[in-house]
Amino acid sequence: MINQQQLNRDPLKDVSFWNNAIVHWIIIANIVLNLGVIAFLLFYVHPSEVPIKLQYNVFFGTSLHVEWWKTYSLPLVGMVFFVIDLLIGNVLYYTRERIAAYIILLGALFAHIALAIAALSIVLNNF
Repeated sequence: MINQQQLNRDPLKDVSFWNNAIVHWIIIANIVLNLGVIAFLLFYVHPSEVPIKLQYNVFFGTSLHVEWWKTYSLPLVGMVFFVIDLLIGNVLYYTRERIAAYIILLGALFAHIALAIAALSIVLNNF
């Protein structure tokens, strides 16, 4: 038998931010993309004396040369932005703005996709 308390409960209050399936999948996708970028850079970028071309312009050619280890700052910055977006999404989720929380987390996912494209272009320009 269903009592009155079960009929009046809000289904959105039952699922916390950290137990939400959408949040889980977005977090997993972000972490996998970031680890993929790190593995990709580890495979191609090695310590060397030759500076790496970090920025390429169609009109002027290479416009920014850096040391080899600075390419690894891309995944680090991506994870920092992801953690910030995760915290903002958590705050929005508990203020009952769940769609906004999902959009913030998807923005972090798209930023990681752009990060992967940037890492690919760095490798293609140098090796």
